[in-house]
Amino acid sequence: MASISAARKILMGVLLCLMLSLISWKDGEGNMTHSRYFVDSEAGDDHQDGRSPGTAWQSLTKVNSTVFQPGDHILFKAGSIWTGELKPQGSGIAGKPIVINRYGEGDKPLIQGAGAPSAVSLYNQEYWEIGHLELTNTGPTATSYRRGVSIIGEDYEVANKDTLDEVSTLHHIRLHDLYIHDVNGEDRKDGLGSAGILIAVLITDPQDKASPSADAVHERTTFDQIVIENNVIERVERSGIATWSDWKNRELLHDQNGCADCERTPWTPLTNVVIRGNELTHIGGDGIVPHMTDRALVEYNTLKGFNMTSTGYNAGMWTWNGDHTLYQFNEVSEGYSTRDGMAFDFDHASDGIIYQYNYSHDNDGGTLLFCSDGSGGKVTNGIFRYNISQNDKYQIFTICGASNVYNMQVYNNVFYIGPDLDTHPLVSQGGAVQVALHNNIFFNLGSGHYTGKASWTYDSNLYYGNHIPSMSTIPDPNRLTSDPLFIEPGAAADIHDLSGYKLRIGSPAIGSGINMPTEGMNDLFGDKIVSSNLGAYGGLGEAAKDQADNE
Repeated sequence: MASISAARKILMGVLLCLMLSLISWKDGEGNMTHSRYFVDSEAGDDHQDGRSPGTAWQSLTKVNSTVFQPGDHILFKAGSIWTGELKPQGSGIAGKPIVINRYGEGDKPLIQGAGAPSAVSLYNQEYWEIGHLELTNTGPTATSYRRGVSIIGEDYEVANKDTLDEVSTLHHIRLHDLYIHDVNGEDRKDGLGSAGILIAVLITDPQDKASPSADAVHERTTFDQIVIENNVIERVERSGIATWSDWKNRELLHDQNGCADCERTPWTPLTNVVIRGNELTHIGGDGIVPHMTDRALVEYNTLKGFNMTSTGYNAGMWTWNGDHTLYQFNEVSEGYSTRDGMAFDFDHASDGIIYQYNYSHDNDGGTLLFCSDGSGGKVTNGIFRYNISQNDKYQIFTICGASNVYNMQVYNNVFYIGPDLDTHPLVSQGGAVQVALHNNIFFNLGSGHYTGKASWTYDSNLYYGNHIPSMSTIPDPNRLTSDPLFIEPGAAADIHDLSGYKLRIGSPAIGSGINMPTEGMNDLFGDKIVSSNLGAYGGLGEAAKDQADNE
């Protein structure tokens, strides 16, 4: 009887194992998955099946040689270290992405690219979610392009297309909770440039486009549903986070000289791009640049230190040859040098870009650039509103030389310039760009001066402090020059500490503004706009600290 009981226990154990093997795993969010593959750099063995921590694989080579299926999870052991490039194969499908993540306790799994093109890369793949890894990529020299993560699309599904009117779309790439640092690459910005994270669409040979029906071919490719969130990126060259497409030609880009390439490589933007909650520090060139996108969202990011090593011109957050990017709730600081070096930029061939609710401070190049050089496409319909600039340097605005910048609206912002700074609040350089300034507050305690610009219009702005401009210098018919009565100007430590720029009860800036489009908007502080004020505060006034203490 004892032997039967023992046999029965063994049988039950076998049945239990079989049942467990048939049950799909769930990820941390409760989503059902297919197979889980474990990778352990120390105790793993590539001859095992990888299906459990006890039978984990060991090498990136094993992972890279596997074609993964929709819903699969590839889990790297916490605290493990690999050297080389992670290039897994396969694609997920809608609702069943392939997931890269970690397992176990300890530091994030570390992949050292060691000079490879990328530490992690995907090529013509879709429906992937990659998170909770640490990535570095440092080579002996910085003469080649080098990335932390690169996601490349190139002539995708060529065999299924026979006309440039059709577009092949790669979907759903999510990069999250990565720590990417120490990436040294060449000083180049395009689809072959270096970056912490690069999403790029390339064309094998653009010249072949002269004959779209040629047998050779390539067809239009793009990405949709790109989410880059909650990553930490430090000490990378050249760009922090960038998107690019070789399918970039349109009249807006070539409005001065015609567009010979518009039919061969028509503008095909990346769509549904979200860049959110990332922290970037000490970036060699540009910080966050969603180029060739339509309706990208860039929000809640922090960028501290950019343009640090590049010999080119770089700004903090900006779009080139893209439309309708919304930048909001971002903090940008410590841009280096006046080779640009400003926080934000309305740049070539962009339309409908909006900057709102952002905080910039201590940038060598100032706050905002309006840039078109005449050969690189016009800039239209930009909005800069409800932002605060504190102690940005050089000059608040910089203007490039051409005149093809149209219908730019700058309203309800605060520009604070502290003592000992020589920041110029308003300048006259550059081309005859069309910019309208309304309801802004210029609070100048420094030595910088104002200069008017004939193609700009000024109405209902407040100029306080040193070197208040005359009406002949800045022809603003409804100007104010008295103290706006901020709660505590110049004291902000970060974007979460801007309440010092609220207006006190009795401020002359309350109710003194002209009506601007604010339907459905809040002010910078998240409150409903109930008054046409100057500056970024839309309420009826706050009690000063000493008043509040007495109450």
